[in-house]
Amino acid sequence: MRLEEVIGLQIAEKRAAVGLSQAELGEALGRHLERPWSRQAVHSAEKGKRAFTAAELVAFALVLEAEVPDLMTPPLGQRGGMIELPNGFIPARKLADIVAPEAPDDVLTRMNLDGLHHLVPMLSGAIQTLQLLDITLSELVEDAQRRKAESDPSAVSPLVREQIESRARLAQVIADALGQNTVTAKRVQEILQNDERAEAVDKEVGGDG
Repeated sequence: MRLEEVIGLQIAEKRAAVGLSQAELGEALGRHLERPWSRQAVHSAEKGKRAFTAAELVAFALVLEAEVPDLMTPPLGQRGGMIELPNGFIPARKLADIVAPEAPDDVLTRMNLDGLHHLVPMLSGAIQTLQLLDITLSELVEDAQRRKAESDPSAVSPLVREQIESRARLAQVIADALGQNTVTAKRVQEILQNDERAEAVDKEVGGDG
């Protein structure tokens, strides 16, 4: 990429940001230069097809509410490449360092952002693993509670019995909708009978006390 193309990209981006058409930008340049620019001239400039004088760069900066170094700084997405000069090439990042050197705080921020860029995919995978683990553990706990309720109703708290009954009733509704009344109803009845036995045990224990 040539330096003129870098400037052209920045002009096009900043023109869009301030909401000017190419014709309007050309007309506004006339306030600071000898004459306005035509729409075609602005178009050629944005395509990097013309050189810029210092006065023209200042005029663009004034109209686009930018700074001259901004117009000469390669976009972030282009800083891994090379910039063509009349007699050679320089890294795009070096050009950025020359025209708009970063303050120490900015360097630290960029380094932190680069680090986060690499960490995000790793964190995303870890979060998905934890979510799957949480779902698996929840299912294991629910299954253990159900088995405990079946084998020893007196050892199950009223809250757990209520949760089991609620799930059973929900399963019944779903089964009715799917036409599976007989099988699911039998299972629901077993759970409810266990609940009734558990309540009877609770009453006996409370009466003895």
